[in-house]
Amino acid sequence: MKRIGSKMAVLMAAMTLAAGIVQAAEVFRAHYEISVESQGTDNTVRSTFEARPGEPFTLDLPPNVVAMSVRRTDAENYELQLVVKPKPGKGDGRPDPVLFSHTYRGVLGRPLELRNIADAVKVDGAISVVVLNR
Repeated sequence: MKRIGSKMAVLMAAMTLAAGIVQAAEVFRAHYEISVESQGTDNTVRSTFEARPGEPFTLDLPPNVVAMSVRRTDAENYELQLVVKPKPGKGDGRPDPVLFSHTYRGVLGRPLELRNIADAVKVDGAISVVVLNR
């Protein structure tokens, strides 16, 4: 009986490792349009990016920098973390403040609306995320 238990443990460890390797090899492709209003400016961009899970993709939208990262939560669902910061300052050693941070939840292959206002930043747009190497 002890032998069966140890074989089962080895099998479970192998399955966990395989699942981690599959997720690490995933590449997300996102088609998006995003508009960021702050400090009297309104910048809109429409494009595509590809990234691995959790790897941030950044956009230069003066006077801000926008970072987006995608992480799968289960088979068909994902989270999109969107962060807006001011463009890097004079390099005084202090981290740049986060002006806007929001986590959106979506379904792979379906459009997701990006609409939020926080302090002096308004984000509007849409994104659709797919996995390239399923």
